[in-house]
Amino acid sequence: MLKVLLVDDEKTFRSLARSMVEEEGDFRVIAEASDGSEAVALTARLGPDLVLMDVQMNPMNGFEAARHILDRYPGTRIVLISMNQGKEYSRLGKEVGVVAFIPKRELSLSTLRQVCGISA
Repeated sequence: MLKVLLVDDEKTFRSLARSMVEEEGDFRVIAEASDGSEAVALTARLGPDLVLMDVQMNPMNGFEAARHILDRYPGTRIVLISMNQGKEYSRLGKEVGVVAFIPKRELSLSTLRQVCGISA
C-alpha cells in the first residue's frame, strides 16, 4: 500500500481525489495540502510514497514543489495533475523528474496504478 499526499488548492477536488484513491487497497491518503510549500513541509514530516499534486497553485506551484521534494527526497514518486492538458506540462514534468503528468479529466485509479507500476 502506497502512502499518498494529496495536494490541490481546491478542497472539493481533494475530497473527490481521496475517494477515488482510497477506493481499493493500493493507496492510503495520509495527508492533504493546499499548496506546494505545504506539500514540501508535509513530505519532510510524513515521508509519503506518492505525492499527487496539482500544477497551478499559489504561492508555490506544483513544478516548484516537485523540484524541492525531489532534491531532498529523490525516492518520492510525484504525479502532477492539472485541468490543462498541454504537452508543455508533460515536458516540464519530465524535466523536473516526476513520474507522470495526468490531466485531471483522465485521472482514474487504473491510470494511477499504471504510472506507479501497480498491477490491478
